[in-house]
Amino acid sequence: MASPITAVPPEPLQRRIALPELGLTAGFTFDATGQDLFFPLPRGINGLAARVELAVDLVAPFPGRFAVELRANGRLITSRGFAPGETTIVVEAPIPGDDLAREADALRVNLRLVDLGGSGSGARATVRAESYATLLVPEDAVPSVAALFRLLPLQTQVLMRPGAIPPAEAAAALRIGLALAGTGRDVEITSGSPPVEVRAPDGGRLWTTGAVAVGVGEQGAAVIEIAGLPTLALGGTEPERAARLLDSPWRGAAAVPAVAVAEARAPASTARLLPFSALRGSTAPQQAAQASWSLDFSTRDLPRGTRPEALEVEIRAAPDPAGGRAVATLLLNEVMLGAATLSADGHARLALPIPERLVGIDNRIGVVLHRASASGPAQLMPDSAIRLGPATAAREFLALPPTYAEGVEVIIDAPGGELTAQALNPVLWALRAVIPPAAPLSVTLVEPGTAPQPRGPFVAVTREAPAGTTPALRFDAGRIALSDREGRPLLALDGVQRVIAAQLIPAGPGATPGLWVRLPTLMGPLPAAAPRLDRGDIALLDRQGVALAWSSRDSAPLVRANYPDAPATTSIVLIWRPYVVGVLWLAGVALVGYAFARPRRDRRRG
Repeated sequence: MASPITAVPPEPLQRRIALPELGLTAGFTFDATGQDLFFPLPRGINGLAARVELAVDLVAPFPGRFAVELRANGRLITSRGFAPGETTIVVEAPIPGDDLAREADALRVNLRLVDLGGSGSGARATVRAESYATLLVPEDAVPSVAALFRLLPLQTQVLMRPGAIPPAEAAAALRIGLALAGTGRDVEITSGSPPVEVRAPDGGRLWTTGAVAVGVGEQGAAVIEIAGLPTLALGGTEPERAARLLDSPWRGAAAVPAVAVAEARAPASTARLLPFSALRGSTAPQQAAQASWSLDFSTRDLPRGTRPEALEVEIRAAPDPAGGRAVATLLLNEVMLGAATLSADGHARLALPIPERLVGIDNRIGVVLHRASASGPAQLMPDSAIRLGPATAAREFLALPPTYAEGVEVIIDAPGGELTAQALNPVLWALRAVIPPAAPLSVTLVEPGTAPQPRGPFVAVTREAPAGTTPALRFDAGRIALSDREGRPLLALDGVQRVIAAQLIPAGPGATPGLWVRLPTLMGPLPAAAPRLDRGDIALLDRQGVALAWSSRDSAPLVRANYPDAPATTSIVLIWRPYVVGVLWLAGVALVGYAFARPRRDRRRG
């Protein structure tokens, strides 16, 4: 009698999420009180499972017996002890699908260090940065558009057709590139070959590079398969609309394998309060004597025509039975705005104005509560808020995102009207600094050497300045030359053919606000991070980001040089950057102030 044939289940696709993808580049520390680690999860994938592999280092001031407990979404999964003399272990555990489904949008892994000897030695443990969680996607699973967008790996390619790209597809590539970069992914726009799966040492199928194919199919957005991997396709006549949907809070509406997107705009917001519950960060209760909360917001997230005006913060804490004093401190971008003492019933409220010069493109609110003891829970109330006021005229880079909220025209040089995929990468890099989520985006191509004519708020990535504008910065054969009103030279900066120049075009009465970006003739590698365009209206950017930024409008100009954390890797940058800073120091405050207060640039074009 023949033995029955046992069916072999299809092999799942492995999507690894390492700690650096969560922003934990130095690892994750926990102790006996326990700490939560959150791994993002896509929803709507039947049969999704996971496992974790965490390398843990023990730091104990005195010998003892210790173990690590791991819980997943509230349930104890495993416990692993350190052998005598052992300081490093690997905690591995499968996470069943039922445990994944217990909480929405994330796998919450709680790690706690258990002192088995009861010595109370104050030991701590650190999860190494190379640790990861692996999502196991069934081979026959068909994720929705929204689920696949959330599932795409850290490295993701935007795939374009070879050769010339139509403006509508270029707009979709830039919009989906902004959406992916906004969720922390490393994005490359390319017309090369699609990614393929990689085999792990154990033979498993690893999904290391994701793909979004633009200009494919008749639907606005759909899930397809290329080279055996799930791929997000953007097609139809206006693929930018589908890309915009995935860059908005409404992306959850795409919980189907294919979706057609019609034009729809949310009504203009009239709210003047932005609650902390809408910011990135947590206001959850804390038990420690010194409790701290950190929340992030960007001017890209603000409604059109608004700016941060004040912070209104409320804190509640359990009263201290011993009558100890508790003080709450409020900070913005690591600068203290003020402090308040909690009342006897454990309540404090702070309403403090935000100094305009303290706000950047990306901002962090910090709230710290100092108590005499951990006398009970303390919470930053979620209805604490940023009060918004009317925006002033766009005088600095950080004023651009709210200006672009209702739409932006991206104007790009295209020789012969032909634009290639690779030419979009420096454009994407520059846009990341100023384009808000879900802002409508269109692309206009112009012949190099032709002054573009914007139809509304714009970003022009061109050799020539937009028609009708008078930019403060001019170029002469690879040099920026500053002169006084009599034409006498004051300062000259060489090497400009190797840097990107960005400047805010003056927005006078009836003028169209915009950003002019002039790419160098010798284009080098770009940094992974977006340029920090915030203060000033003129900036010079190189492969390390903002090399020099200043304001051409103030009588006492702002001049800022951003020094890199590490030395440059090319002799070009090493020569250029110290030269700029050195010249500025030698020129002196009076000379630079005079030049920037009433500048006259050589108008000969290079």
